[in-house]
Amino acid sequence: MWLPRVLRIVPAGGAAFSSKSAILRSSDTTDTSNAIVSLVAAAGRGGGGSSSLEADLDRLDPPLSDAVVSDTLRALTERGVPACRFFAWLSQHRGISPSARAHNLLVENAGRLADYPAMARALARVSERRLSLTEQAFAFLDPTARASSSGSSVDDAAKATLKTLDGTGGPCRASGVFSLVKALASVGEFDAAVWVIEETARRASYYNVLLAAKCKAGDFQGAREVFDEMRNGKCDPNSNSWNYLLGCLLKKGRATEACDLVEAMERSEHDDIPNSLTYEILAYHACKAGKMDSARQILDQMFLEKLTPRITIHTAFIKGYFYTGRMEDACEYVRAMSTRDRCSVNRNYSLLAKLFRKSGRTVEAGRVLYELMMKGLRPDHSAYVKVAKDLHKMGRGDLAAELKTLYQGFIVHTGLER
Repeated sequence: MWLPRVLRIVPAGGAAFSSKSAILRSSDTTDTSNAIVSLVAAAGRGGGGSSSLEADLDRLDPPLSDAVVSDTLRALTERGVPACRFFAWLSQHRGISPSARAHNLLVENAGRLADYPAMARALARVSERRLSLTEQAFAFLDPTARASSSGSSVDDAAKATLKTLDGTGGPCRASGVFSLVKALASVGEFDAAVWVIEETARRASYYNVLLAAKCKAGDFQGAREVFDEMRNGKCDPNSNSWNYLLGCLLKKGRATEACDLVEAMERSEHDDIPNSLTYEILAYHACKAGKMDSARQILDQMFLEKLTPRITIHTAFIKGYFYTGRMEDACEYVRAMSTRDRCSVNRNYSLLAKLFRKSGRTVEAGRVLYELMMKGLRPDHSAYVKVAKDLHKMGRGDLAAELKTLYQGFIVHTGLER
């Protein structure tokens, strides 16, 4: 029960394309996309002989890149023009392999047009290439995007989309259902997202999407309702579920409730609740609040439980110490972590050197890099170069020369040239 006691003192807080398309300027990309869109749109209206589209595209012979293809698909969707013929021509073009993003944009195009047979064909392509669907594929469900069209309601579109996913099946269905829930939650269509979950599977990963969206919006009450619904629906919340609630409470400065939540987590029958991310959330908010001693207690507990913190938490500690004026403690922390978490040593020392340099304490920055290299570890290249240049500018070429000698030893040893 030590975590709640510590917490109570924390205040508020690609694809392959032809070689000629390797490099295109932004203006070239736009011009090429516009030219393709004009041809496809004309064919869609029946102008200029719709049967000649593929021949017209062949004659245009546009320099194709992922950017050009993506811009073209977006433009066709915005204009309400079917993209299937362009995509079919693209797929048959020698040397062209449409990216995962392009496939998702094709699904979006079909959805915006409410052309579910075309969506089924697009989904079949995705499954055939064993690609994953993303939120982009279902961006057409955004009510603001649908307001300018004569399409059906979001609920009806979500139902038709899920029916198409189920009918198509294949490897893309799993990522499709998850991304469908995520797309609906991201635009505030929570009722539709819940309906999708109830129609498919009551999985923690699906509910966590709703929790994340609610917490991001600062709606703790809504998040708690989702959490309770998980329990009532016989879907046990996992560690991520609890952590979303904890992070939301701490962001809103509701430390007492966060304490109660942590105590409930500690009573959980699951071995991974609380987990390493729980400790990191607590430590991060303690660092952000300047409560470094409390944060250190949390970190020590992590190590006692044989949990390895991510590099992001070390960054929070180093910056927390530094910005509260405790530079010596920042140095002590970096040295301590060099034995407790060796994977972070290079990054930690390099960050500390950068902070010293930015604060005008260039000599101290040089000493930090010197200490790191004396351990036989190579610092971040940009940190080394900037500190060495600043030392020269302030007349400490002697210190810069020492750093250069050590740094060149790494170049000789590894055979790398920078």
